[in-house]
Amino acid sequence: MSLNPEQLRDLIATMLRISPAEIAEGTSLAPLNTSLGAAKVRLGLKRLGLAMPAGTSPATFGGLLAALSGEDSSVAPRKAEPVSKPLPVSGNGGFAGLQVGLDVEDIRSMPAASDYWEHEFYRGSFSKSEIAYAVLHPEPRTHFAGFWCAKEALRKCDPLFAGVAPERTAVAHDADGRPYLTLETEAGPERLAHAVSISHTAEVATAVVVLNAVAAPVVVAVQEDSRVSAQAEAPVTPAREEKKSRGLAKLFGI
Repeated sequence: MSLNPEQLRDLIATMLRISPAEIAEGTSLAPLNTSLGAAKVRLGLKRLGLAMPAGTSPATFGGLLAALSGEDSSVAPRKAEPVSKPLPVSGNGGFAGLQVGLDVEDIRSMPAASDYWEHEFYRGSFSKSEIAYAVLHPEPRTHFAGFWCAKEALRKCDPLFAGVAPERTAVAHDADGRPYLTLETEAGPERLAHAVSISHTAEVATAVVVLNAVAAPVVVAVQEDSRVSAQAEAPVTPAREEKKSRGLAKLFGI
């Protein structure tokens, strides 16, 4: 679909909660330059048949127009540098190979919806199981915010997941109600080795994700455009001899 500036203006105005008449080329997109804001923009553009060029993050509405029309030659897709192995932590109380991710989200920033199953943002950001879990509670947005924090904390904890779409990672619960993380693969959901804890108040949700990179395979990832390639180096332990999950192995090429 060709770029329609007026449709784009209406979309951004809705996200910024201002009138389309107030949108000019110099209008700042800073309020949308968060992980949650970027997801909203991505899904909104998808509805218009558009896609943000990989590696771009326009600061203004005019920059967004230029990026989508291919006229902004100053913004080129960036290649991420290979992620180095985590360095062991020395000293008293240090934990070698421990990786931690933390995220906090204002619950009110989650879009209001009359039907979470049909809402564009929730359909494009969460698994069916996450939606089913959240809508069973009096305040679904509280749980969606917690799930979102877990997804973001995972990406901060483990760079391998930086290029994985939010809806492909999910929070599930065991028989005792404890949360854990999964990755959607061709073979179905695969449980991840990362530990997750989710908490919330009436206004804010937060999540912490932890990975012991010594006990788990050390993953080195390179992100190029919207694709993710990876290599895994596992320490010589009995666990290394265990059979790797076919789904994860096929996804990450290991």
